[in-house]
Parts: sequence; structure tokens; C-alpha cells
Amino acid sequence: MSEDVQCANDMERGEGSGGTKWQQKNNDVKERLSHLRTSGDFSDCVFIVGSGETVETVRAHELIMRMSSPTFEELLITNKSDGAVHITDIEPRIFNMMLDYMYLDHIKLKCTEDASALYKAAVKYNLPYLCEVSAKYMVRDMNVDTLWPILQLLSQVQEPILKEECGKFVSKNPSLVLKHANFPNVDWNIVNMIVELDWLDVPEIEILRAVEKWAEHQCLKVNDLPDRDNKRSAIGPVILSKLRFLAVSREEFVKGAAFSTTSDKGLLTLEESYAILMNLTVPVSYPMPDGISGDGNSRMLAKLRCIRKIQATSSLSLFTPGGFRSPRPTVFDSSFNNTLDQVVALASPSQTTNFGSKNFSLDIKVDHPIVLYGIQVPTLLSATGAKPFANEYDESFVVTVLDVFGTPISRTVFSGKISYGSVIDISLKESIILQKNASYKVQVYTSNVYFLSKKLHSKEDCPPVKFTFTDAITVDTLEPSSPLFRDVGFVTQLIYSVWA
Repeated sequence: MSEDVQCANDMERGEGSGGTKWQQKNNDVKERLSHLRTSGDFSDCVFIVGSGETVETVRAHELIMRMSSPTFEELLITNKSDGAVHITDIEPRIFNMMLDYMYLDHIKLKCTEDASALYKAAVKYNLPYLCEVSAKYMVRDMNVDTLWPILQLLSQVQEPILKEECGKFVSKNPSLVLKHANFPNVDWNIVNMIVELDWLDVPEIEILRAVEKWAEHQCLKVNDLPDRDNKRSAIGPVILSKLRFLAVSREEFVKGAAFSTTSDKGLLTLEESYAILMNLTVPVSYPMPDGISGDGNSRMLAKLRCIRKIQATSSLSLFTPGGFRSPRPTVFDSSFNNTLDQVVALASPSQTTNFGSKNFSLDIKVDHPIVLYGIQVPTLLSATGAKPFANEYDESFVVTVLDVFGTPISRTVFSGKISYGSVIDISLKESIILQKNASYKVQVYTSNVYFLSKKLHSKEDCPPVKFTFTDAITVDTLEPSSPLFRDVGFVTQLIYSVWA
């Protein structure tokens, strides 16, 4: 008996390729589908996947394919009489990952490159949830090194969600992106996307230099001389019209962007340079040339500070939960009392604060979008113990920002010596856009224990932004949700810019 006939007989008896009752060995639908996926039993369609030396024959089940994807349904109907379906634009490994999802809802991604390839396949074969999962994976841990395959994909598919996420990342980290070794290799679409952005936290002259460097590289790729005309041709009129020559200083313009008698420098003609320089000297004093932007607004946002005011002393902090007054402060004299009006962090218990902590949080809500760059926190008022007259102490701050879903979106670590009786600005590793009316949380972990002697106001009005705050501290030995531990603030200032 031939092997094909034996296989057909096994299937009619409900047996798998090994002659066993496979249905009885798989207890649920997912396990049975997994068996069909791996064994190919009862398969009724064949795909020849890949091209060149990387080609694989994949057996599948038409019901599953048509049930999962309208594109595959149309493809299988069209190819019904033609035998195997050839898939040449997806490598076999990615195709099998797609089938794992279609059969088993199983998605296992290990790198951005795979997520990018799977995303493209999901777009083509109309698998929206797989698109969503792949896109989320790509942007989940996006950094300056993983950004580039995502940008390459974006250049090909122009997907709105990816464009928005990439735009946010570039806006927050423009200098790292523009100076990266991969930037000269990006497609024209990506350069155009970047110069379209209204906010880039970098001087405009750096954008001009990066675009010119990109144009030089494009010329060299096609063996053209990287002179002014060829660079300008590579950039094209669309990108050129979005460069803000009027947003640089006169000195920067003359030294770095204006017409030069050296043909391999700059992008502008002598006439264009003259017009721009006239307008940099006296605005609207000379007609701007066609194709050159008259926008002189800097893309850099002004950095502002939301300074939180101190509330009057609260009677809540005068007593412990057992009703006993707190210990007298370690240092208690007139100078201490005067300083205490401005200082909110003590090294030990006092009459106005009983509980110390290393774990602080601040919920933030704004009624206008902002870009958050950093926070300010107080240092300890004075030294205690073995070194009462020390000027500095060692501290480590771990600052984590969580989004509206409670997912960490930024983590910054600061370690070093800081001065007693002062404040310290902690710059976030990556600036964060806080959207309107959404709640974000800033968590601060310290290596020293801080006793907070003052409450801070829960609302601050910094036009056009109104801030709403909720402070909390966690004390290991007590219930952190107790009202006694609400509204005791450790973050005294926010460093931000108004967004949009």
C-alpha cells in the first residue's frame, strides 16, 4: 500500500500520521488545532513561501485561512484550480509566525525586525489585531537604536499610529536622532516627516546641518558630486520649504547656512541668502524668495517651571496614630524655625512630621498638554549622627513616570553627592508629553529617609496650564492609603514646556 493511501485511510479512521487517536490525546480545541498546525493532517491548501534559496512548502487548512483573513479568502478562491499558492514577499519564518497567530492566537516576538516584518505581512493580509500587536511591540521599548527599522517600515506603509509614535520619539530626542550614524541612510519620507514637526527640542541650525549631511550622503550613494545643486535636488522643494532659516541667529546663518563661494557648502543661492539675512536683521524688510519658509518660530519650546506653593502647617501631622506627640526636632532653634518655612525635607522626626519614607509619588493632571522635562525635590535640611557639620551627603534618586494605564514610560536614575539644605533638579532621561485631562504618576525612590514637614498645594495655575496634583508617601510599617499620608509633597517643582 502506498504512503498516500495509508495516510488517507488513517485520516478516515480519525487517526493521525502516527496511527494514534490524536483527538483523544488533545484535551481542548487549541491543542487539537495545534496538532493540525504542526502535523498538516487534513490540510487542503499548499503555500510555496519565500524566494531565491529560502523557499519552504507550507501545508494549511483552507477553513482556517479563510476564517482569519479576507485577503487569504480571496486569494484561495482565485487560485482554487491552480494548485499551490506562491507567496514570494514574505520569508518562511515570518509566514509561519503569522500562521501561528491564525491557528492559535499565538504571537511570539523577539526583536523589532521580526515585529516590522510581521506588521507588513499583517497589513497585506488584513489581520488588524496582528498589526496592533506588532506595532505595540515595536514602540514598546523604542530607543535610538531600535528606531531605524521602524522608520524604514513607516516610510513604506505610512501607518498613522506608527507615524504618531515615531514623531513623539523624534520630538523628544531630536539631537540623538539627527546625529545618529543611521540618519543619513533614512528615506526621503522620513526626513520630510521630521521637518514637518512643529516641536523639536534642538536648535534649528542643527536641523539644517543634519538635512544637509543627509543630502550629501544621498548624492554619494548615486555617485553624484555633493555640490549645492545636487544636494538641493536630493532634498527637493518640499523639504526645503519646511526648513526654518529665519529661526536661526544671524551669526549661525552666516557661518553655517548662508551661500558660500565654496560650491560644496550650503543649500542656498546668493539671492536667497541675502533675503534671509535682511529679514533676520529687520523682520519683513525684504520679500522672501519663493520656496523659502517665512516661519521664524523656533521649534524649541521655552522651558518653564511650575513652582508648588507651601500650605499652612497642618494639624494632622502633629500626632501619631496612637495620639502621642511626635519627638522634638533634632535641631530646634530660631534659625531652624525660619528655615523650616522654605524647607520641606528633614533627616529625622520633628513636631510637624512623624513619618519618614524613601517612596514618594505624585499624580499629575493638566488641562493643557505639556512636555515634562524634569522635577525638583528638596535635599535634607542638615546632617545628623556622626557627621553633624557635613556639607554634602550621598543620595540616589530613581524617578519613574507612569502613563494613564500605569505603564512605566520613563525611568531616570541619579546618583551622587548633593548639598544639605538645598534643592536639586532631576532631568528625565527622556522628556514626556502629558496629554490633556489624563492622569500620570511620578514615582520617586530615594536611598535616604526623608521626613516631609510641609504640605504643598494640590492645584497650581500657570497659564495656559492648570495643574492638579495628588501627593502620597509610602511608609513600610503603616497602611499607605491612610489620609495621614496623602497630600504630603516631595516634588516641589515641575520643569516643563507648553505643548501644542
